[in-house]
This record gives sequence, C-alpha cells and structure tokens, in this order.
Amino acid sequence: MYTLEELEQQNRDIANLCQVLLVLVREPELRGNPYVCDLVSRFYDKVWMHLMFEDKSLYTDLLNSPEPSVVERVTAFHDSARALKKRFGSHIKQWCHVDADEEEHAAFKQEMTEVIGAIMERVSAENETMIPLVRAQQHH
Repeated sequence: MYTLEELEQQNRDIANLCQVLLVLVREPELRGNPYVCDLVSRFYDKVWMHLMFEDKSLYTDLLNSPEPSVVERVTAFHDSARALKKRFGSHIKQWCHVDADEEEHAAFKQEMTEVIGAIMERVSAENETMIPLVRAQQHH
C-alpha cells in the first residue's frame, strides 16, 4: 500500500505529465511520434495504476465513516473514477493509432484536452479534499 506522501508524489507526476501533454496534443505532426507515444503510454499506465490503487484501498476505509457527508464525498469521488477510466482509456489508446486529417485532429485535440483537464481536476480534488479526509481519519 502507498503512503499518502507517495500518493501526493504520484499526483505531482500526473499533473506535470498533464501539462506536457496539453502542449503536445496541440501539434498534429506529433501524433504517432514514437517518443510522444512512449510518454502517452507511461502517462496512461501511471494514471491507470493510480486510479486502481484509489479504487482498491485508499478510500475504502472512509466509506465506513460515521459521518454521512464523508461517505457521500468518497462515494462520489469513487464513482467519478469509473467514468474517467472509461473515457480516459478510449482517448489515450487512440493517440498513436489514428491517421487523422486536420478536422479529425481538431476534434481529437478537443477531446484529449477535456480528458486531461478532467484528470487535472481529479488530482486537485484528491489533494484538496480526499487526502485531508484520510489524514483526519488517521488522526482519530
């Protein structure tokens, strides 16, 4: 199991990768570039493992909290991971496998920007809400 410090480091790594990918996704000629594909693959693996870890261990203890508001926040956070995994996986996998014309690239760029934005929002929510809840529970 990861420590909260390791989880926070993962969040920093994911946020940094998001910033880089937001720049790279703008450039149609980089689509299919083997170095960019490698980076996208590492990003996918890092985010996927992070989501799986959250799903399986980190926040499950909070679901047993006597405070309904905590259970509600954790449940919503958990449920949002499912939707993000599905959306994230389908778009990331397309990055290196689509020969797109300019119009298709514009649509893909918009979709990828939205997915990366959703990941960044989730990282922020985790840092600002979920990790403090875990810390508070650990101190009780």
